Amino acid sequence: MSDEAREKPLGLRDGTLRLMPHQSDWSDLYEREAARIRQALSSDVSVQIHHIGSTSVEGLAAKPVLDIALCVPSNDEPQVADALISLSYIDRGERSGRHFILEDCAGVRTHNLHLYGPDDERMVKQIAFRDALRRDPQARDEYAQLKVSLLGGARGDYAPGKTGFITELLEK
Repeated sequence: MSDEAREKPLGLRDGTLRLMPHQSDWSDLYEREAARIRQALSSDVSVQIHHIGSTSVEGLAAKPVLDIALCVPSNDEPQVADALISLSYIDRGERSGRHFILEDCAGVRTHNLHLYGPDDERMVKQIAFRDALRRDPQARDEYAQLKVSLLGGARGDYAPGKTGFITELLEK
């Protein structure tokens, strides 16, 4: 493990791809960020916040970036987007929901946040996949092996290379 990985539990420079063994503090970091987001929102906004992605699955190697899904009614999206921007999130536009990133002071990405409307199929699938990996250690380990094997290829092949596995697991 590199010194950078030992010193910082989160962070991935733009254009790089690496996996870390699961870190026990990722869940706590998610909880703190979810509380920070809730605090930034007015009390009349109905929001569901979910820890998704590989950092949410105990025992699974992951890119050191927290993935968070927010589900809000569409009429609250502008207010939620403004709150996220006030927390230094950067709006990257539409990509698996409205995509926001958070970077540290050195420009290293630490969080991916996806803003979804109610019952958005993409969010439902994200949560179902997370839950399937949490329930099935064999599937989790197979997914980890796939991710490691994809590290040797082109960076642009990493996410598409996982699609078949994800689809197959969700169809079980």
